[in-house]
Amino acid sequence: MQPYLPDLPDLIGLAGLFIVLVMFVAIGALVAGRQAPEANLVAGWGLTAIVLTVWGVLTPTTMRIPLAGLVLVALAGLALPAVRRWDGMGRMAVLTLPFWLVMLPAWPSQVDTWLNLLPNAAYLFDHDMLPRQDRPPAWSFIPVAPYNTQFVAYAASVVAGRLIPNAMALFNLALLAAAGLLLARVLAGREKGTPPWWAIACGLGLAIALNPGFVPRTFLAGYGETPLAVCAVFAVWLAADALRDMAQWRAPRAGVALALVLAALVNVKQSGIGLLLPIGVSFLALAVTHPAIPWRRGAAIAAAILAPSILLWLVWRGYALTSFEAGELRPRPFSSWNFALLPTILGSALRTIVQKATFYLCLIAVIVGAVLTWRRAPRSWEATVLALIVGTAALYNGFLFFTYIAHFPPEMARNAHSYFRYSGHLSLLVMLGLTIWLRPWAEQAVARLGARARVAAGAAIVLALAFPVAIAPMLRFDLQVPQPTVFALGPRIAAHLPSDARLALLVPGDPFDATGSLVRGTLLFLEPRRPGLDVRTVNRADAETLSAAHRDGYGFALITCTPPNLGPDIPPGVAALLRRETVGWSLVDSWAWPADLSGQRFGALLEHSAFCARR
Repeated sequence: MQPYLPDLPDLIGLAGLFIVLVMFVAIGALVAGRQAPEANLVAGWGLTAIVLTVWGVLTPTTMRIPLAGLVLVALAGLALPAVRRWDGMGRMAVLTLPFWLVMLPAWPSQVDTWLNLLPNAAYLFDHDMLPRQDRPPAWSFIPVAPYNTQFVAYAASVVAGRLIPNAMALFNLALLAAAGLLLARVLAGREKGTPPWWAIACGLGLAIALNPGFVPRTFLAGYGETPLAVCAVFAVWLAADALRDMAQWRAPRAGVALALVLAALVNVKQSGIGLLLPIGVSFLALAVTHPAIPWRRGAAIAAAILAPSILLWLVWRGYALTSFEAGELRPRPFSSWNFALLPTILGSALRTIVQKATFYLCLIAVIVGAVLTWRRAPRSWEATVLALIVGTAALYNGFLFFTYIAHFPPEMARNAHSYFRYSGHLSLLVMLGLTIWLRPWAEQAVARLGARARVAAGAAIVLALAFPVAIAPMLRFDLQVPQPTVFALGPRIAAHLPSDARLALLVPGDPFDATGSLVRGTLLFLEPRRPGLDVRTVNRADAETLSAAHRDGYGFALITCTPPNLGPDIPPGVAALLRRETVGWSLVDSWAWPADLSGQRFGALLEHSAFCARR
């Protein structure tokens, strides 16, 4: 039970994140107008990302200055009654309380978190600026990956006064709750005001439990899948509102909010541009073809709404290409594009579609619903939303196949690498489309229940509260072996290391640095932190590697699995911390791994051999 109980640092971290979320809502309400508070939250995040990105690109001066300015603006805004509109957010907070209790103590998990996401967030907190080739070294595999979610972790950590390692994962939970509140408004038929309890419970279920694209280890890790999916659903919702206003010759009230949501989306991760363009093109197409909107006016308004996100992407792209020699991940040379593999890629994608049929059948249902709704009531708000979803889904799939041809190496392309994971970016759009299309039938079914409808509403609330508790082991994928053992071992290792120690980390059988990044990150980013360590990671452990580390001035060596005959006082088959003495390496401490690791399935791509275990 202990791993599921939050401690004081967890609560302090939550308080820091809560203050940042309130700041986003207040800033969004000030700038984006009278939108629903959950839309203001995403819009406020988008504005914060613009400010911190531009500041960080233009100057190395501490980012705490613009962050403090944003906090002051938010505090001033909270004095206005119109800004203090929390319609439904309080009820959603109550219904998601079990989720927060389960996820609050979660450790960072999954390989990309340790390789780049958490190192990038820690860099911001430690240095208050973006990384560059001529600045302090970064521990990230991709130091110039987009930073929009890391900005959230940075802001929350600054407010809390300590690095919050799981801030991005908790932010993803908050975003899923925001999407659930949006779906609740659709169910209840109320764009304004507070949806009833039953609607919020059902909306939360649609966003998480019933969402066929929801995978806990990606949607509730610090990954960008949840931010992309949530930004996409809010962008389509706001785009439909903007088109409705434009058709009535009104300035689109949702225009500013939409522009900021798209700005939040585009720099979640490098592939964000691949989701921005399908949404933008679908929005533009509906604007210029609408019979009630002059095409020049529609094109001008759409271009103005898309401009901030495109400019932000260009600013960051330029920074990424000039800050490090490697820059971001780049397309392959045209001569190496995988055109010949296209049939194989399509076959792999088809296998994924068959294996994950529920999600893709739901997407097909949305397409059918869009056609039927458009034929019955063309240009209606419902038809517009569905058309935007279908257009986005079609164009985004085109983008995915383009990346398989132009970007991925052949061995990853032929397997349509992570096709379902990338398709999950559309999952909340699918749930929005199904909700809009099937709502009339759902209303009729509820009406037939009569008095039993109150019982069904109560059951929905109970299920929403019970669901995260019932599947807590699935949500807490950070507890999958051997991660808890490493987390427990980290403080014991750190206790022996000076803050500026030079450490050779020897991780045998770890070709992708998954285990190395976990052990290294545990020391660098988890309490008691040792952010000043100079760590060299090598995927073998032998006397020659130790000699090379000594020649290069490394005074300590941590071996995750010691080989036999390494030294008279160094036991084999354990984790060992060594210190360089004048006559050789001496044992500082050693730790035996649990005997039952062999035969167990490891999470996060961790290697058994690195822990002296067998598959």
